[in-house]
Amino acid sequence: MKPQAVDRAKITILVDNYYDVLLPSTQHVKRVGPGQTKKPLMGGHGYALLVEVWKGDRYANMLVDFSHSLVVLLHNMESLGIEPDSIEAAFLTHGHFDHFGGLGGFAEKRSKPITVYAHPDAFYPKLVVTPAGKRGPWICEKEELGKKGVVWIEERLPTVVNDFFLISGEIERTTDFEKPWPAARVIKGGKEVQDLFIDEQVLGVLVEGKGLIVVSGCSHPGIVNIVKHMHNLTQERILAVIGGFHLSVLDKDTIEKTIDGIAAFEPELVVPCHCTGFHPSCMLASRFGDKFAINSVGTVIEF
Repeated sequence: MKPQAVDRAKITILVDNYYDVLLPSTQHVKRVGPGQTKKPLMGGHGYALLVEVWKGDRYANMLVDFSHSLVVLLHNMESLGIEPDSIEAAFLTHGHFDHFGGLGGFAEKRSKPITVYAHPDAFYPKLVVTPAGKRGPWICEKEELGKKGVVWIEERLPTVVNDFFLISGEIERTTDFEKPWPAARVIKGGKEVQDLFIDEQVLGVLVEGKGLIVVSGCSHPGIVNIVKHMHNLTQERILAVIGGFHLSVLDKDTIEKTIDGIAAFEPELVVPCHCTGFHPSCMLASRFGDKFAINSVGTVIEF
């Protein structure tokens, strides 16, 4: 399965953990410098980005995730001149609070409903258990959000939205080194069990003559599993890998195997975001060189 190829794709980072106004631009990665936005942008623990595509005289867009905070999401959208009503459709990668937290308020800021694609398991209560204690549960309240103007479309299988946006469906697990995050829990049937992140899906956009852009949220199923899955779905070259890779909780050997797995696809650009972690990002930068770009709020990635 593959989406229609587009002539041009543009990805704008609306929310991420990091913001740096002094980063230099490159051919495909354009940075926002001082004085280039209506107001200074804000960083925050969370994730949201806008994907826009053009094919001939057609245009389409999709919002991916909604940050942990409506305050940060709306502030940055306003600063970048993006109106909530301009969003045509949206996609929730998985059911963690730092991805759905701003959804309700975002929907209420619109004058019309917003269609949001998600896996049905994204609505289970989720939590994290560490030696420091239990955090959560966090619940993406399906019915309550529906009252605020969210129209849910639940998908388990791969699907193409508006011709150009490929939602992955459930990610096939094939690597032997990408394991479930031990701290992650989900409540199903009243019982707290290991969260395997069956709900986590990713987005793909195919650029004519260049390849597939893979956009991930947190990559809990494993970023190598994800890239393999998207390659198998489309049989297209992997052009770029963008997203949270959730590597900071892993040992060095597993991180190196992950980097090897990404490198095997020879992407033109690798952009770790959000939950990737500082030291893993340094390792990625060392391996990929000028094909690596650190993420920052306001960054625009174009192919």
